Amino acid sequence: MAARGKRVSRAQQRAARARHAASVTLPTSADVCVVGGGAAGLTAAIVAAEKGCSVVVLERDEECGRTILATGNGRCNFANAQLAADVYNDATFVARVAGAHWLDDVLEFFRTCGLAWAEEAEGRLYPVSRQAASVRNVLLARAARAGVTLAPLREVAVITRTRAGFAVGYRELFAQGRTGCLDARAVVIASGGGTPAACLGLGLRAAPFVPLLCPLACTGPALDALDGRRAHANVGLERDGTVVMAQRGEVLFRPYGLSGIVVFDLSRHARPGDRLLLDLMPDVTLDEAQALATHTIDGLLDPAIAHVLVSMTSSTAQALELGKRLTYRVEGTADDARAQVSRGGLLTSQFDPTTLQAHAIDGLFACGEALDVDGPCGGYNLAWAWKSGLVCGTATAGRLP
Repeated sequence: MAARGKRVSRAQQRAARARHAASVTLPTSADVCVVGGGAAGLTAAIVAAEKGCSVVVLERDEECGRTILATGNGRCNFANAQLAADVYNDATFVARVAGAHWLDDVLEFFRTCGLAWAEEAEGRLYPVSRQAASVRNVLLARAARAGVTLAPLREVAVITRTRAGFAVGYRELFAQGRTGCLDARAVVIASGGGTPAACLGLGLRAAPFVPLLCPLACTGPALDALDGRRAHANVGLERDGTVVMAQRGEVLFRPYGLSGIVVFDLSRHARPGDRLLLDLMPDVTLDEAQALATHTIDGLLDPAIAHVLVSMTSSTAQALELGKRLTYRVEGTADDARAQVSRGGLLTSQFDPTTLQAHAIDGLFACGEALDVDGPCGGYNLAWAWKSGLVCGTATAGRLP
């Protein structure tokens, strides 16, 4: 009898996923090939398949939808009740793609998937389970019902145009790089934060990818001493002596710099040489703080942070002044591997915002992070993925008889 409760190792899990990938039989042709099985790609595939297209999704990762599991710290903040195009880097293009009923369209899609959700602070929408797996699982189940062929561990190597559409060459990563080819009448590029070289081979232009929504590497006072401490602060981004942006939220001190959601959002705008100005007591003025702190500043700050500030100065008054304007110099981004999104990708000027089809290449579409579109934390980037996937899937199916 096998031992009960024996844990499966990561190597065993990877081997099982490789066996599953190898068990997927791909057709030699399909109406639509979706390159990338993340949020946008799955959405586009589902919509196109439900409209009668045969659809194959080629995904280089071990599973489709795997990136969804890491969103929202595993809780999947999948949209925001306050969606607006003007928070994105390419607001005009996003507004034309999203249309007047953006949120309604996204929520109706997930309602049809069988997902229930709840709203939290700042309009953030989460599955009621607060588990990202709920979002991925309803998508995978709907894709299966629609007849989508999901083919993980297939890396697209080349896309060439043919008289009938496209030939998509790929490598099977579970089989020592064995190659295959899929003929498709239309192709959707939904490859996330990395433009396949195959796209550039078609003559498309792309902006280089830069990690965003990540910590900032900084130099400044007491980062080692404050490591791991959190503070609710007003944070100003100063450039050439002028505060160009300010936000309020939680800041996490790290030895390399600053983290936390407010810093993630500022990372979309910060440049090396900028300064971050932290007000660790945003609810009181300096005069009010000095009136309160007659004996200790522990009542105004995390005592561990208060202790560090006092140790850096010669008086309580100076410690309070430091706490109202703690300054760090931005050196760049940090922990790039865990960035929640990237700026860069296929230039939006090459695509029709009403269909997301390339102007110069009939039958080639792009959606999600494959395009040079990014937004702040709070469900905005996933909302873009869902909506652009909906547009792609609908338009792709609409052009095929």
